[in-house]
Amino acid sequence: MKPYYFLIAAILAGCASTTGVVSAGKDQYMIAREDNGPASSLGAIKAQVFQEAGAFCAGQGKTMQIIRENDVPRSFGQFPQTSLQFTCV
Repeated sequence: MKPYYFLIAAILAGCASTTGVVSAGKDQYMIAREDNGPASSLGAIKAQVFQEAGAFCAGQGKTMQIIRENDVPRSFGQFPQTSLQFTCV
């Protein structure tokens, strides 16, 4: 029975994927994230993206400034996704 507990936990945890911070031009960066877990929410993945971008800029002694953001909410057959284009100032 114990292997089934692991399988159930893995299914319930879902699978989040992120690009991490990627260069998008001169002094511009982007991050994209999707979560296909059964309890995933757009708000949660959006908060994670903002935290990651903020930490990236803080590592440079700067603050994050949003250039553009795009959200895709959960719908039938669609998992929540978000992307953030930003710069550090």
